[in-house]
Amino acid sequence: MENTGELPKENAELRWTDLPATEKGGYISFHRNAFEEDLKHAEKNVLEFPRWSIISGYYCMHELTKLFLAEKFNAKLASPELHAKAIEALEHFIRDDALKRKLLVLLKEAKNIYYSSERLKEKILPTLLRRGKQERGKAQYYSEDYSQKAKVSSQKASYFLETIVKPYVELVRGLME
Repeated sequence: MENTGELPKENAELRWTDLPATEKGGYISFHRNAFEEDLKHAEKNVLEFPRWSIISGYYCMHELTKLFLAEKFNAKLASPELHAKAIEALEHFIRDDALKRKLLVLLKEAKNIYYSSERLKEKILPTLLRRGKQERGKAQYYSEDYSQKAKVSSQKASYFLETIVKPYVELVRGLME
């Protein structure tokens, strides 16, 4: 599939729009700043506020996804269901042949960062983003089985950053070069 900057007409139920040229600079700047701030916040709060570290780590991934989709495919995501749309759009656009080849090269270079990267291939990015969303949900929202064992620890936050967030960031940054 060639990147023409337009959404395919055969898939009318897609849940994103073309990014207007008048909005593109501000949209990209906002999401670049947001993902960088969220990553710094996640790293800085691992020990003192591990729950917020996980939440910020996920939002780093989410904002970077929106930045990637805007820069590479001129796609804009908006509410409602923004988080689900980000995963869907990523799954859709990662099918681009040139992007898929580049991702596979990046995965070979970084196969130690995520245990199943070779097996998942182009599905790795949506899988990492989906996993980040799940972990953020566990950390952010109350559940009836919230107990001492279920509380977020610094160790869990650090593991999440090192095995989910940072590998995702490195892969997406590599695709943006």
